[in-house]
Amino acid sequence: MNTQNELFSTAKGYSVQCDLTSRIILHFGEIKASFKILDFLNFRRFINSIDIHSKIFDLSDESDYEFVEVPRLNMEHKMTLCEVIQLRELVNGTHFAIELNSMLHQVLFSEQELV
Repeated sequence: MNTQNELFSTAKGYSVQCDLTSRIILHFGEIKASFKILDFLNFRRFINSIDIHSKIFDLSDESDYEFVEVPRLNMEHKMTLCEVIQLRELVNGTHFAIELNSMLHQVLFSEQELV
């Protein structure tokens, strides 16, 4: 019995939803992070809040990297801006897949009630 369903993938990683634990698991390079849905949404908010545009035009060395932290998972990584953009793509694609699956479930479930 397969308990993990792939949600989204990119060239740099993929995400799955575990039916047993109700968690979203991100695989990004060597990083593997398991999130409860609320933690995933908070992580997505954090990733999307990183101002990539201003960092690109900032010529200081500190702007070439970003520390990505997830306190509940004790995850902390120093990432290049390119990695942050790739992680953002994975996280936002995963969020889109979750939203789409939720909408499809609602439509299919409500149609079963009408029959």
